[in-house]
Amino acid sequence: MFALTLALIVILVREGFNEPAQDPELLEQYFQGDISVRPIQSRNGIANKILHWPNGVVNYHIQQNDFDDIHYKEILRAISIIEANSCVVFRNASQEELPQALIITSKGVGCNCSYLGFRNKTHQVNLQIFPLGEGCFRIGSILHELLHVLGFEHQHVSQIRDKYVSIKWDNINPEFKINFVNTDNTTAWHDFGEGYDYQSVMHYVPKAFSKNGEPTIVALKKGSSNMGQRFNMSVKDIRKLNKMYNCPGYV
Repeated sequence: MFALTLALIVILVREGFNEPAQDPELLEQYFQGDISVRPIQSRNGIANKILHWPNGVVNYHIQQNDFDDIHYKEILRAISIIEANSCVVFRNASQEELPQALIITSKGVGCNCSYLGFRNKTHQVNLQIFPLGEGCFRIGSILHELLHVLGFEHQHVSQIRDKYVSIKWDNINPEFKINFVNTDNTTAWHDFGEGYDYQSVMHYVPKAFSKNGEPTIVALKKGSSNMGQRFNMSVKDIRKLNKMYNCPGYV
């Protein structure tokens, strides 16, 4: 009886802090936990305009049979947050546009996307069904995947990250150390002059891919108490997105 009570307490504590037992953004079968096709190299935001959605318009289709009404509306809420904070527009894809559109589904495991940025072919985001506020249906997790679609990498692989975080390589499961590498200096990814952002919705949680329960990412400066948050886009997330898509007032 005591063991059962203790187990229930552990579950409730996890849920209270909005942290599922296994973060569905950090699955072993995906690069960096949530990207199907590994990027050329790892940086913060794609500067190559060829990989930006043309005219800042994302043609998309939500597989309605995959989601009930409340989950469908939560996806639309995340889309509306991006639209309200940038010049990016999400538009329901016509039948002819589907081969180059974003398809949002829940047929797979976890929350993940096919690619980073526009690729002139079908781009899929999977959002596994969880109760609202948990797993892939934390509003920040939906935003996280949509920002991948728009061209953003994870913050922790930023070229300047070593000034802001210490990667604890000894605590990382050896199989997943590749998810923390940021040694490339040739690919056109950058932070659009906004700098490192502990508050970014694109930042890993401190214990991502830990083999022993100890932190794999330790902040080196102040302001990191909410590192890995999945509540909303940060101020810098918004500014980077607007600069990436040349939104009025940000060019």
